[in-house]
Amino acid sequence: MKTKIIVLTLMGLAPLWATAAEDTAKTKPRVEIQKVEDGGTLKGLLDQVWARLRTYGPNTSAHDTRASNATLVAGVRGAEATSSALKPYWKGDKTKDPIYAQEVDAYTKAQEWADAGDLKQAAVALDGFIKTYPASTLKPNAIFAAGLVYAGMGDKARSSTMLQAFVKDYPDHPLVVDAGRLMAEIR
Repeated sequence: MKTKIIVLTLMGLAPLWATAAEDTAKTKPRVEIQKVEDGGTLKGLLDQVWARLRTYGPNTSAHDTRASNATLVAGVRGAEATSSALKPYWKGDKTKDPIYAQEVDAYTKAQEWADAGDLKQAAVALDGFIKTYPASTLKPNAIFAAGLVYAGMGDKARSSTMLQAFVKDYPDHPLVVDAGRLMAEIR
């Protein structure tokens, strides 16, 4: 007897369940799947690694107080005033060195070409930078950037050569892991 009551009750509720299912089907968002074009993984990796490379380059923004001639004034109430302005010294500051300024300009120009999408011009500029400034502190970044640029151009052999040289010559550089990921992706 109990099973008949349960079955009859469930049969009475069946139309309610059907209308509830129709209501949720109307409000449920549609999911569309789109095919991502081939090479999307490599392009995404190149973009990600290029952004990381930018963090290890020279800071050429106008907000870099070491490169500006801004005068900052500070004082303590009741402290004796001096007539001379404080000039902070930054160890290793090369902003006044014209050769270093040329290096930074050449490297920055190559990055700007790469950012603008002119990879051929960026490759020429980076190769020229590496030959012109062999003792530069920016050389590891330039070699790594050249590897990225050649990968972006589809020249896997040159990209691999540059990245292998980077890993071999600068094994302690923070971007070595990224170079390994990129070499594995372009094979």
